[in-house]
Amino acid sequence: MSMSTHPGTATGTGTRPPARPQSGPQSLRWLMWRQQRLTVVLWLAVIAVAAVAFPFLRSEMVGYIDSNHIAGCAEISADSRCQVPGMQQAVANFRGSYGLLLKGIGLLLLLLPATAGVFVGAPLFARELESGTWRLVLAQSVGRLRWTLAKLVTVGLIGAVGSAAPVLLYRWLWQPSANDVSGVAWSSRAFIVSGGPTLIATVLLALAVGATVGALLGRVVPAMGVTLAVVAALQYGMSMVRPYLWSGETVLIPQSALPNDMWGFGQGYLRPDGTRLPIDACTSSTDYAACLGDAREYSDVHRASDYWPLQGVESGICLVLAAALVVFLLVRTRRSL
Repeated sequence: MSMSTHPGTATGTGTRPPARPQSGPQSLRWLMWRQQRLTVVLWLAVIAVAAVAFPFLRSEMVGYIDSNHIAGCAEISADSRCQVPGMQQAVANFRGSYGLLLKGIGLLLLLLPATAGVFVGAPLFARELESGTWRLVLAQSVGRLRWTLAKLVTVGLIGAVGSAAPVLLYRWLWQPSANDVSGVAWSSRAFIVSGGPTLIATVLLALAVGATVGALLGRVVPAMGVTLAVVAALQYGMSMVRPYLWSGETVLIPQSALPNDMWGFGQGYLRPDGTRLPIDACTSSTDYAACLGDAREYSDVHRASDYWPLQGVESGICLVLAAALVVFLLVRTRRSL
């Protein structure tokens, strides 16, 4: 799109015409970098700190486990090797220090989607719309779809790469103590999302939510507040349906007696004819034993081998939702701007 010539700038007057604004892939990439460089720098700084600190922490953990010979031992273990005097206390000490630290890091990573959605996704279009700078950008021969897509791809790449690095580092840090020694099980809230691709997919969904809310509201602060609420609701909702995203199995073992590699997500009593009773079905009965009869306590469980199928289904749901929001944004941008 050409710009009008100001008076006195015609050729021959001795005054150079104003420079034509650059456009094209290089200028658009430069603009995207300029707008997101602070985000990239901060994200790289966090990753760099983790990349330096985690090897030292892992080395200390491995050293403690090896020196106390507690690899594979839990606080309550049927393994005779783990019943040697002092070993249970060593496991308890490990959990009280390194285990709590592992859990804290995992829970901290769960804040990454909301952080990305609020501080990166929500201002992505809301700031441009609120300040009116989108008109200036589109006046530089940059199409609407191209501009929108460039912004979405930029933050998507930042989100994907920036979240993949801490996920891999955290999984590597968790591996030596795994389910048993640290008490941070594969199914725990601190690891089941933070230690796999689900976190990456959730970050991308959060960015898409923030960008969509920002484009709809056109104001940064309200968009950040709404994005926080929506992302928190999505994460809570996924945590509620997560056990049912992949078929589990039923075992006749009380949840309190399940091994560490099993995730119990349902329990009750099972009669010989297959009838299931809620866990509290007979609590109000005057004859508890007669009420239960020959029913046995059961648990619905996922084994550790279900981790990756659960991750795949949940990641797929998040990516489909994110893609739907991106398509909505592209269609809306083309029609409204």
